[in-house]
Amino acid sequence: MKILLLPLALLYMGCVMGSGGDTTTDYANLVLGQSNFITTGSNANSTASDSSLSNPKGIFFDGTKLYIADTSNNRVLIWNTNPTSNKQSADVVVGQANKTSNSPNQGSTASCATLSGPTSVHVNGGRLFIADTGNHRILIYNTIPTSDGATANRVVGHADCTQTAANRLDGSTAGVRADTLSSPTDVFYNGSKMVIADSGNHRVLVYNSLPTNTSEDADVVVGQTDKEKASLNSPNANTLSSPSGVYANDDKLLIADTGNNRILIFNTIPTSDNTSANTVIGQTSMTTSGSGTSSSTLSGPTDIHADSESRLAIADKGNHRVLIYDTIPGSNGAAAHRVLGQADFTTAKANRDSDPAGNSLNGPSGVFSNSSIYWIADTFNNRSLRFSAD
Repeated sequence: MKILLLPLALLYMGCVMGSGGDTTTDYANLVLGQSNFITTGSNANSTASDSSLSNPKGIFFDGTKLYIADTSNNRVLIWNTNPTSNKQSADVVVGQANKTSNSPNQGSTASCATLSGPTSVHVNGGRLFIADTGNHRILIYNTIPTSDGATANRVVGHADCTQTAANRLDGSTAGVRADTLSSPTDVFYNGSKMVIADSGNHRVLVYNSLPTNTSEDADVVVGQTDKEKASLNSPNANTLSSPSGVYANDDKLLIADTGNNRILIFNTIPTSDNTSANTVIGQTSMTTSGSGTSSSTLSGPTDIHADSESRLAIADKGNHRVLIYDTIPGSNGAAAHRVLGQADFTTAKANRDSDPAGNSLNGPSGVFSNSSIYWIADTFNNRSLRFSAD
C-alpha cells in the first residue's frame, strides 16, 4: 500500500509546486497577475484588467488588504482581503478611473488622482502612501480608497498635484532642496516619522512627523552633507548611490543602497544631516561596493522589509532572489539564512536559467514580510508571489 501511495504523493507535489520538480527549494503557494506559475507575459499576454500586472515593483500587506504598485500600468491595485486563488481580481484601482485603463496620468495632465510609474506602496495608521516615481512625488491618502480613481489628500515634492518635473516645486523655482524630489522610489511611515528614498538625488529624506500640508520640508537628509546637494560620492558610511528602498521601525532605519550593492543600517533614525550608518549588509566594509552572489553579498538590492520578530527580507534584484535573515544583522557582511528564487546562495540566473516556475524569480523589486508570509513583486515575470514564512 505504501508503495502505491508514494508515486501518487510525488505526483501531487509536482502539480502543486509547478514545473521544475525541485522539492529542495521553497515554492510559492499563490500567484497574482498570471493564471499559473509558468506564464509570465505582461498583463497575462493581453491588456490591463482587474487581475493582470505589468512590471509590478512594490507590494504591501496590512494584515487584511493587499496592495501592489503595478508600475507599467501606472496604477496601484488593492485587494480587500488576502487573495485565496491564483490571478484573483483586485477590488480597487488607484491612479486610473477604471481597471482597464493604464496610461500615465490617465493620458492627460497630472492630478491628485493620477499616477505615472509608481514603484512603491505603503500603509500605516489607515493612510495610504504611494511613491509616484514618474511624477517625482509622494502621494498621501488620509483613508484607504474603497472605490476606483480616488484622489490623494497631500503631495510631497511639489507645490500642487499638477507639477511633475524632477526637483521642481513650481513654475518659477527649481533645484535640489528640502521640499523637492527626483525619482522617489520608496516611502515608509513608522507611525511617527516618514522616510523617502529620493533615488535620483542619491539621498534619503526623513520627516520628523507626518506632513500635514502640501510640499513640506524634510527635517533630515541622509547620504548628502546638506539638503541642497545631490552628489554621487564614493561609498562610505554617509553616502548613497541611487537608494531604492527604505524601512524604519521605532529604533532603526534601513536603506537599500542599490548602486552600492548594499543595505545600510542605522541603529537610530538620524536626527541630523549626513549621519553615518552603523552596519552594512552585502559588503565587508563601508568603503566597498562590488556586487556578488553568495549568502553575504548582493547585486542591486531594491527593497527591504522586516517582520515583528525582526526577520529581514531583501529583494536582491540583480541576483534574482530574495534573501532572508533570521534577525537584523549587527555586524558587517552578515550571511543570510534562507534564499527564495534560487536553489542555493551561489547561483543567480533569472528563473533559475530555466522555464519560470513557482520557485523562481526574475528581477524581484519589492518584498513584504510578516510572521507568516512573504509577498514578492516578481517584476520581470509580471506577477506577485506569496510564500510561507515557515
